[in-house]
Amino acid sequence: MTSRIAGLKTLRMFLMLIFLAWIVSACSSPPPEPSPQPQPTEAPEEGQTITLITPPNNNTNNESAPKYQVQTRITGFHLLNETEGLVWGVTKNELRLYITRDNGATWANISPAPNVQFLSTPAYGKGIFFTDPNHGWIIRSAFGTTENIVLRTTDGGESWKVSSLGDDNAVSSVYFNSPTQGWLMTSSNATPNKESKALYSTSDGGATWEEVMQNEQYNPNLPNHSIPFAGVSTGMIFKNRVDGFVTLQTGALPKIFMTKDGGQSWNPGQSFLVNEQLESCDRVVTGKPEFFDASKTNGWMSVGCQNDKDKTITYHGYFTANGGDNWKFAPFELQSPTEGNHQSAPTFLNSQVGWAIIGDTLYHTVNQGKTWVSLKESSVLKSKLVEYPETIKMQFISTEVGWLLLEKKEQKRSLLLQTTNGGNSWRVM
Repeated sequence: MTSRIAGLKTLRMFLMLIFLAWIVSACSSPPPEPSPQPQPTEAPEEGQTITLITPPNNNTNNESAPKYQVQTRITGFHLLNETEGLVWGVTKNELRLYITRDNGATWANISPAPNVQFLSTPAYGKGIFFTDPNHGWIIRSAFGTTENIVLRTTDGGESWKVSSLGDDNAVSSVYFNSPTQGWLMTSSNATPNKESKALYSTSDGGATWEEVMQNEQYNPNLPNHSIPFAGVSTGMIFKNRVDGFVTLQTGALPKIFMTKDGGQSWNPGQSFLVNEQLESCDRVVTGKPEFFDASKTNGWMSVGCQNDKDKTITYHGYFTANGGDNWKFAPFELQSPTEGNHQSAPTFLNSQVGWAIIGDTLYHTVNQGKTWVSLKESSVLKSKLVEYPETIKMQFISTEVGWLLLEKKEQKRSLLLQTTNGGNSWRVM
């Protein structure tokens, strides 16, 4: 009996020790880690796959150079010649700039340093400009505590130098007529139909800038030679060091101002006549002037008739054959573009040859827009216009070679296409 009681006590003691050990272990064990919670993510920007080649300049055409593929969302482009062109976009406040020298087969990354932050994507002629594949400029607009800065390259983007403009107002236009001579316009106190304007010029490739005109003291009742406060600038171009033009959006007919002294003084150019095609417009949308040839004798600018009720813009053109002294209205026998691509005006290669997209059809003219012929249907172009219904830009650099940038804005998607036969067929670059 005694031995049985002793055995039970031993068993109880053993069980008690096990229980105590379990408690100690439970108290000293670290608490279980919480399951990771899913983090909200922004819709990704779907880019286009391009083949990069390194190094950017010396071996760009060398087939043995290292290659790799990246995805990048393209929001702007500019053709420099039949084989060389630029594309760019801003991702996480970093400008991604690429150049091709072999018709889009390969690209070189010529982006400025990532510590130069961009709040928005620069537009060609407003925040980015190249005179040739080696000489280019990028304007980083001021935001927050940052200032307007001008980045410049003389080696095709291998290196960039930085200079300050000294004016932190919005940049509305930039134009260079040579690697050394350029102009930059800023605006402030802007409303839909008026703004203060200041013009700066450089003669050392953008290293230093000098203010040559400002209109803050402009008084329409007094004689003066500034660009007026009324009107929003839509484009600027210089034929040489002294002769230049600025177009203004006024809400009614476009206005053009001319300078003969490099931008110091301006006078109104020819008044644009009221044409029956523009009489019923709710607003006249003014394009920027472009010259076709090196002599800058022949040129054009688009003019759009905006209908607010139908949400359409019907485009026509003004053409010059005497260097911009006179402009002749040319009515385009075209339908109004659909809402997706109504912001894209026709593009002209010279004073006679042009292209326009209406809906999912590409039209071609060889007589300054008097007649337009629909080109042979391209299955690639037709399908991509359905998938990417917004036309951002179309540019032809010759009768054969052209690029087209399409976008689906709400999904942050874009696509760059190329033709090498005048628009009869297209391929994704």
